[in-house]
Amino acid sequence: MSDVVMRRATAADLEAIAAINSRVFLGDRDKILGAQEWVGAWFRAYPLYQYFVVEVDGACAGYAGWQMHGGFHRAEPVVELDQVGIDPTYQGRQLATQLISYSIKETAALLRQKNDRIESHVSFVVWVYALNLNAISVYAKVFTEGACGFRTQFGNRAEVMLRLRLPVVMPVRA
Repeated sequence: MSDVVMRRATAADLEAIAAINSRVFLGDRDKILGAQEWVGAWFRAYPLYQYFVVEVDGACAGYAGWQMHGGFHRAEPVVELDQVGIDPTYQGRQLATQLISYSIKETAALLRQKNDRIESHVSFVVWVYALNLNAISVYAKVFTEGACGFRTQFGNRAEVMLRLRLPVVMPVRA
């Protein structure tokens, strides 16, 4: 039985996150220096962008990166899953689903602390290529409202937006 730990990423995780990024995403495929620069830039953008990692038996097995949209004090905050990357060695263990669920709870808790204007929900979204059925099957387990948007943006490939609106109960404002 493996020991699985999920947590917010620290600067010490950046090398492992970049290594996974360069293994699983086409943009920085086999370009570790580019992946390190990319990951480092987003890490420094905290809290606008937040990384979470999943460790298996002490080794970084994957990460998730979330980006907030539209300001820190929106009545209904929107947070986008920008990337989830699981090292190929650890794929097939449901780690992505677990990490997404964990990081949603942690991000919602942070928003409750920072934002006293939330009226009822935090919206979590992910854009996925419409023909990437593997990714859609993973995301659909968490983003339970299904397809809520459509676009063609990067490389003219169709993308579908999946969404989860998480209820957030806040104290009554004066």
